Amino acid sequence: MVFSKGTGYGIRALAYLARQSEGRTYGIGEIAANEKIPSEYLRKLLSELRRHRLVSSAKGIHGGYMLARPAHLITLWDVFSLLDQDPYLDECIICGSRDKDRSCPICREWKQISDSLVHLLKCQTIADFANYPSGGHKKVQRTKSNKQ
Repeated sequence: MVFSKGTGYGIRALAYLARQSEGRTYGIGEIAANEKIPSEYLRKLLSELRRHRLVSSAKGIHGGYMLARPAHLITLWDVFSLLDQDPYLDECIICGSRDKDRSCPICREWKQISDSLVHLLKCQTIADFANYPSGGHKKVQRTKSNKQ
């Protein structure tokens, strides 16, 4: 797996905020429920994203989180590089080497793949992801028959 669970959750939380009305904050409970992210984990992620000014927050009864800048100005790389331990993916996925000479037969190919992935993440934005139908996962359509 290339992405940590935290990175995936962070991208989904930001995409959720991008799909909502501007100028309003959204609580951790609402984001967590809609994106199926554990609330305590989401709290830590949003705190980190706030610290790096990708989201802003307001305290109080109507408090919560909102994007700190437009979604089209937040790249997936911004999120990945903040939340992942090895954002440049320079450690070989097979042997774990970071050696420039590369230690195993996969190292050279992995370097090319990781460079391509970093380029892709720098080109894709939260807006791109948020505009994907349902933010990448299906939402349940509520009807009168399944409301209870």
